[in-house]
Amino acid sequence: MCLHCQLPSAKPSETGACGTIVRGMEQTNDYNEAGGGVGDGEDRGVGNAGAGSAGDFCVVRPALTVSQRARDYHYQPQDKPGFAKTVQKKVRDSCVCSGSCLKTAITSKLPILTWLPTYNPRQSLLGDIIAGVTVAIMHIPQGMAYALLAGLPPITGLYMAFFPLLVYSILGTSRHCSMGTFAVVCLMTRKVVEEMATAPDKHPTAASSVGDLIDNTTAAANPLTYTPVQVSAAVALMIGIVQVILGLLQLGSLCVFLSDMLVSGFTTGAAVHVMTSQIKYLFGLKVQGYNGPLKIIYTYKDIISQVLHANPAAMVISGLTIATLAFNNEVLKPWVRTKTKIPVPIELLVVIGGTVASYFGHLNDNYNIRIVGEIPTGIPSPTLPPFELLPRMVVDSIVISIVAYTVSYSMSKIFAKRHNYQVDATQELYALGLSNVFGSFFGCGPIAASLSRSLIQEAVGGVTQITSFICCGIIVLVLLFIGPVFETLPNCVLSSIIVVALKGMFLQVNDLKRIWKVSRMDATIWLSSFLGVVIIDIDYGLLIGIIVSLLVLLCRSQQPKTARFGHIANTDLYLDVAKYSSAVEIPSVSIFHFGGPVHFANIEYFRTQLETVTGLNPSIISDKKNILEKAQTSEDDTHQPNMVCGSHKILI
Repeated sequence: MCLHCQLPSAKPSETGACGTIVRGMEQTNDYNEAGGGVGDGEDRGVGNAGAGSAGDFCVVRPALTVSQRARDYHYQPQDKPGFAKTVQKKVRDSCVCSGSCLKTAITSKLPILTWLPTYNPRQSLLGDIIAGVTVAIMHIPQGMAYALLAGLPPITGLYMAFFPLLVYSILGTSRHCSMGTFAVVCLMTRKVVEEMATAPDKHPTAASSVGDLIDNTTAAANPLTYTPVQVSAAVALMIGIVQVILGLLQLGSLCVFLSDMLVSGFTTGAAVHVMTSQIKYLFGLKVQGYNGPLKIIYTYKDIISQVLHANPAAMVISGLTIATLAFNNEVLKPWVRTKTKIPVPIELLVVIGGTVASYFGHLNDNYNIRIVGEIPTGIPSPTLPPFELLPRMVVDSIVISIVAYTVSYSMSKIFAKRHNYQVDATQELYALGLSNVFGSFFGCGPIAASLSRSLIQEAVGGVTQITSFICCGIIVLVLLFIGPVFETLPNCVLSSIIVVALKGMFLQVNDLKRIWKVSRMDATIWLSSFLGVVIIDIDYGLLIGIIVSLLVLLCRSQQPKTARFGHIANTDLYLDVAKYSSAVEIPSVSIFHFGGPVHFANIEYFRTQLETVTGLNPSIISDKKNILEKAQTSEDDTHQPNMVCGSHKILI
């Protein structure tokens, strides 16, 4: 858009198609020869006219309202059907059914029917087998550790690596995401479990029925007593229902409201809670559980008061485990990566080593080391979660479902872009939701994609969802035959695995350092999310982060950045003259940059900044316009005016 002195419109014979008049000497200049020009051809003439030529030019463009523009240039609006016709058309299109339409509808809801018929074993099977075995080996220690993080029996983590994963492999559109336990989601689940569980889990001797794990409580005497597994199963069911409803409402793009800075600050704050929850296992302490705002402060107060009563044996085991894992991650893993894509299963090795040491050293009896305890074998039979708990956990479930979906879908998009395939946001909601619903009937907690396992699955050559089926097959073998082997595993070993895995989350603090140099407002989003999660609580922190993000968005829309641009010699670049010394303003032309849309809420700000940045006074321009009008009235139409129009233009 080009604003000039707003001179009166000339006669039609003097105007071109766009109503522009150019009077004066027709001379070129260095700026024109260098390819200067702003905007389209029309604006390019304006730039040349006033860019330092020997003669003065007067360029006039009429200011048009929307109605004037529509009348003068024969605007032809498209026909807009009414509400009734729109509904009729939608219903008619929806009711049309053909063979291809039915096939598309089925395959869109069952993506396995799309990729499985075209599966090429020669190209993909070997990579899928290697990836499936590798990820299954990672699932064993991580599943047990993260189940402990959620306040659940370790065997539940293996259930979460099997039942929901089967459903996602059929319904999901991501080929590389490893679904199952995820630290942040498990931590948020723990919050609900601690609030609503009123009876400890009683580990059964067999898992022929998950009811042994869920229903062995004092429910007969007190119907309001619920075990942690019952509560987590209800949470998974409620989260699944929420995600399916979001899918039906086509709200797959909901995650756009969670910016990268918000997610980074939120997960870093959650990592602090995760580490705090594991300190009691690392030091062998008995710390009271706290809920609500400021709980982390009360927890650390309790830890400090009991630190002198720590278990030295637990500290030694934790220290050795953390040192071993850190050595692998910092030294051994980079070296192995140069030799092969298959990583060293260090987590599984330390789990086996800890189990063997505990079994032969009788650590539980001799040193009072807390161990995993009795692990059932077999595949559990389905049992209904306690439906009466669902109304009490709606708010928590909505928050967890949004976080789980945002993390999973963001990761899916990264892999899809890297390997050139598409992921469906709405179908991902269906897949996650139905996976959680199915898993809830087997005592599983809510699931999400794991970054570490997903990266390994991609790195070792996983190509399709066949990887997940192979992984499930290995998990079944563990559930049927190998589970009881890990009964003597110390809890502090699992906690050490969790703490070491948090390194990536804590390194997200570098995001704050990087963004602080670029945008203080984005850094504010990170800080508010992080501090809200750490100081108050996880769900409150997420809410604070969303509110601050919306305020930042509103502020940027209300007061966008403005600048006065100058031309970089011998280029077509125009940059802020206040920030770039090489940018030189074009003589007699002011280029005003407004970094946002103009609307009713910022129109006054736009006008004020336009005057401040360009240094032009509208009243002076209006006076010159009136003087020129009088001069044009007193002269002949064919005679050039004695006064020029100030020869200054504003390009916006």
